[in-house]
Amino acid sequence: MSLTTDLESRTYFSTLDGALADFELPLGAVDKARAALRFLEYEHVFIPHSREHVALERAGETAPVAYITRTFVAIHPPDGPSDWVQIAEPESVQAPPADARAGSGIRRASPRRRSAAEPTRVTAVSTCPSCYTNLPATGVCDWCG
Repeated sequence: MSLTTDLESRTYFSTLDGALADFELPLGAVDKARAALRFLEYEHVFIPHSREHVALERAGETAPVAYITRTFVAIHPPDGPSDWVQIAEPESVQAPPADARAGSGIRRASPRRRSAAEPTRVTAVSTCPSCYTNLPATGVCDWCG
């Protein structure tokens, strides 16, 4: 595993399994992601600093050919139509806290406790219609433009 700085820092992995283990996908989702990607050609596997997904790139190309999130795999082969494969139910998946990773050195303040009378807030995040990653506040996908 190595780290490089680009527009966004990325952690590269020598294998897809290594990236999926670091991303902490549930075992059932890992099996479904592997099955969805079994015929896809790629050379680079990385997780961006945001840790929102695992991305796969072909050699010599800058646009990923696949994204793996906690609930789906978005496949964008250069010579075929894009595809989307659900690997987990959104309600069943929670992202691990950043400080839960061993050796991360990151400490976060404890979240404020919510009283029983206080309503729960749910924020919907817009997703890119091409690669299904979360859109930034600008509404323009960082990957697709």
